[in-house]
Amino acid sequence: MMQPLADLTLQFPPYDYKLKQKDGKLYIFDSIAKKFRMLSPEEWVRQHCLQYITTHLNYPIGMIQIEGGIHVNQLQRRSDIQIYAKDGTVFMIIECKAPHVKLTEITWQQISQYQKKIQSKYLVLTNGLETRLLEIDLLHQKTKTLTQFPIYL
Repeated sequence: MMQPLADLTLQFPPYDYKLKQKDGKLYIFDSIAKKFRMLSPEEWVRQHCLQYITTHLNYPIGMIQIEGGIHVNQLQRRSDIQIYAKDGTVFMIIECKAPHVKLTEITWQQISQYQKKIQSKYLVLTNGLETRLLEIDLLHQKTKTLTQFPIYL
């Protein structure tokens, strides 16, 4: 049986997650999608990130999409988390990686492909142990590194 990753010290605060076991596999409850998802290291990071942005930053649950579909180079891809602005545009894309995956140029390539299609104002890449945030100035094609999540507007 896979144990939850509670021994990891994530950058995101702990929360009262719900687990269930079925057919020898662990599942974690996704409070956004209102369903259990198979627990993997990446899913553990995603659920902690979701709890942080909704509980601590008050990002509205109704504006969050999990595994949003994107066509990239004629392939169907899914972003981990998309957060929409009130005007319906994508405010932020969050890509979650397992804690053992280092955040490198290669891991940025995936979220950069999504950005080319979606044109969000913010990009976040996290493995739970490290989080990198970029603000994108679409008009001037410039990026700015942030040290904390932006306030939802």
